[in-house]
Amino acid sequence: MWQWFYRMGSPKWFYEMSGKWLPWLYVLMTVLMSVGIVWALLFVPQDYQQGNTIRIMYVHVPVASISLACFPLMAVAGVITLVWKMKLADMVAKCAAPIGAWFTAVALATGAIWGQPIWGTWWAWDARLTSMLIQFFLLIGVIALRSAIESPDDSARASALLAIVGAINVPIIKYSVEWWNTLHQPASNFSMDNESAFGPEIWVPLVIMIFAVYCFFVISLILSTRNEILRRERRAQWVQDIVAGEKV
Repeated sequence: MWQWFYRMGSPKWFYEMSGKWLPWLYVLMTVLMSVGIVWALLFVPQDYQQGNTIRIMYVHVPVASISLACFPLMAVAGVITLVWKMKLADMVAKCAAPIGAWFTAVALATGAIWGQPIWGTWWAWDARLTSMLIQFFLLIGVIALRSAIESPDDSARASALLAIVGAINVPIIKYSVEWWNTLHQPASNFSMDNESAFGPEIWVPLVIMIFAVYCFFVISLILSTRNEILRRERRAQWVQDIVAGEKV
């Protein structure tokens, strides 16, 4: 088991294996995204209260879901970096921070677009919105901290600690609508009943879009990590062989 674990932490192994995964992920993402977008735009019925505004949900919910997943991912990678000193874990954590910041920004923007016609305002200091904004600033803080410290080892340790601490905010975001009286609606109860407000014609395309956006996130993280591997391992012979092969 430990041999497998350490092999997974090899930048060379990850670079080679991820190159084989990417074509399949591209196909899967394209199929899921195409089906999800067409279904959400053309076949999902209007909501009896929100009308066509509900279609924003098919972007907002998947993006918000990814933004919540980034900090736990960074925290796990941070623990692996601190305990087992794996370079790949630090590379993944470094690449996940800006991607997570972008997803959080899009979640905030789409939430504001969705909230304006429903709440009558673009922004409210609601518990869910405020905690999500805090997460955005924490991600920016992780990026800034890594850039501010010159020593790579010190930068990795400091960023890992901040990611671990910042992950505490994730359950606050998740349960804020239950712990406090907020404008943000609680989690919806999906049903197999077609007559329900959240029947299969509503939640099935949402699930498809969630998987599609997760594929997009994984592809973005893999590509960014592969670039980081080439940058850090540029003196390794296997990287020089790859570069030499691309120049031919």
